[in-house]
Amino acid sequence: MNISWVVAIIVCFASILVLRPIAVNWGLVDTPDNRKRHVGNIPLTGGVAIYISTITSVSLFVDLSQHINLLLVSISIMVFIGSIDDKYDLSAKLRLIAQTLIALILVFGTGIKIDSLGNLFGLGEVTTGPFSEVITVLAIIAGINAFNMTDGIDGLAGTLSLISLLAIGLVVLDGSIKLIVGVMSSALLVFLSFNLGLFSKKYKIFMGDAGSMMLGLTVSWLLIVISQSEEMSIKPVNVLWFIAVPLVDMIAVMYRRVRRGQSPLVADREHLHHVFMDMGFTPKQALLIISFISLLFGLTGYLSSTYNIPEYISLISFVLIFIVYNIVLTNRHKLKFNK
Repeated sequence: MNISWVVAIIVCFASILVLRPIAVNWGLVDTPDNRKRHVGNIPLTGGVAIYISTITSVSLFVDLSQHINLLLVSISIMVFIGSIDDKYDLSAKLRLIAQTLIALILVFGTGIKIDSLGNLFGLGEVTTGPFSEVITVLAIIAGINAFNMTDGIDGLAGTLSLISLLAIGLVVLDGSIKLIVGVMSSALLVFLSFNLGLFSKKYKIFMGDAGSMMLGLTVSWLLIVISQSEEMSIKPVNVLWFIAVPLVDMIAVMYRRVRRGQSPLVADREHLHHVFMDMGFTPKQALLIISFISLLFGLTGYLSSTYNIPEYISLISFVLIFIVYNIVLTNRHKLKFNK
């Protein structure tokens, strides 16, 4: 095991234990309501613990370039905003403004942006031209909110983030990014052990918006880096498979909200995990099924890249997945597996 992973595990474990009583004293806890059906007040410290362990390991074991420094700064700001949101429940507009500013820091600070969408239609490369910065910022915001919206049942946001990070780790060429992926994945494993109550339900924690938005930012940015930078590791369309579950779920749910005349950012019980629970599955069963689906999608992206599958086939397949998901969502109340 890499020493940086060991440090991340130890620091994350210690941070969770130290932060727990502090969170309770500060009121940084998640309280049950009509939409949140857990039992008791749960500390929202998981994201901060993952952040502390990641920052510690990266600072010790990575050669800090301008790119890495800007990524760490952006992650730090995201965790700060997320923690304030966890405590005071910021408006969607304020969160969106903060996410936009963070995305702008990364795009203009590093110069990395989505210049190419690849040969999507088999007719040649599709470029973004003068809209590259805008598209990149929107992609980062989409990634942040996609993972944030998956944080609805125990283990889901953490597991989906872990799968995405592991998929990135399989294809990335840059050693520094490989190490960041490794230490964040190690910290996530520690968080999941507490979040799923593997030690004791007494020590249960949530990652909070600080964690889900930080992970969404990190994953979406790394996907842009591996598909757009000089050391391109994977074709742009194939990275969609690495975040297929959060992305498809977010787009479908937001589409349905807009059709109903609601804000696309309003909270509801329309997400994929709710769909499975409406079908009669327990939260743990829903977690296992969704995680397995995400693994299959990640494997699809990896194999599509490895065997150089035409990009238009990958795009058509992804669109078909979206259509099927919308059909299932529309007919969710007709589908019952456990009576």
